[in-house]
Amino acid sequence: MKKNKNSITRITLKHIQEKLGHIHKDVEQNSKDIVKLQEQVAMGRGGLKVIVWIGAIIVGILGLIKIKGFL
Repeated sequence: MKKNKNSITRITLKHIQEKLGHIHKDVEQNSKDIVKLQEQVAMGRGGLKVIVWIGAIIVGILGLIKIKGFL
């Protein structure tokens, strides 16, 4: 009976170790994906800031032109 229980314990521990290995790989992949997503969000925010600045400059120029009476 003792050999059978010991054998089951080894199989269970091996199974748990394999599952932990898979979980570790998944966590590493998720971490990489999160970093990529953060970079994409940062690029999106930077692009949005550029668009806002360009829009503000254009509106300012058009406002000055209208005030001066060119249009």
